[in-house]
Amino acid sequence: MAETISEGPFRRVLVATRGRPWSDRALELAIRMAKAYQLELVIVSILTPPYVPDRAATWGIATAPEVEDGVEHLVRRVLREASALAEANALKYICEIRHGRPAEEIVKAVEQYQCDLILIGSRGQSGVRRVTMGETGNEVVLKAPVPVIVVK
Repeated sequence: MAETISEGPFRRVLVATRGRPWSDRALELAIRMAKAYQLELVIVSILTPPYVPDRAATWGIATAPEVEDGVEHLVRRVLREASALAEANALKYICEIRHGRPAEEIVKAVEQYQCDLILIGSRGQSGVRRVTMGETGNEVVLKAPVPVIVVK
């Protein structure tokens, strides 16, 4: 199959997913866009260490490896399903698990894979709750070197 390069403003789109309804909507839109405009797709899921109270640990918290293992298992399943969707739509794609702060890892992945666009899901919170919850989408919009589409 001859490789087709998009002639539009975008060649490669990054979508971050964690298997939540809002990130599923972002993934669905990314797949539709990639298919319609012959874009390459970069699908990432970011693992952050879960913390639990631990009086003996510095600052009174410690990582919870057993919780982290469960989350990693979930993320691998989510990425397998995303890969299957991309393959079913005959898309050129990359799937990757990254570790760290979500917004920072999304921006790093954009730079690493030279993406032109980011799609990210949002819970659709508004007002003070959105600000105090520190929504990843807000941070990505502020730090991203490329356009961001926030999918509700």
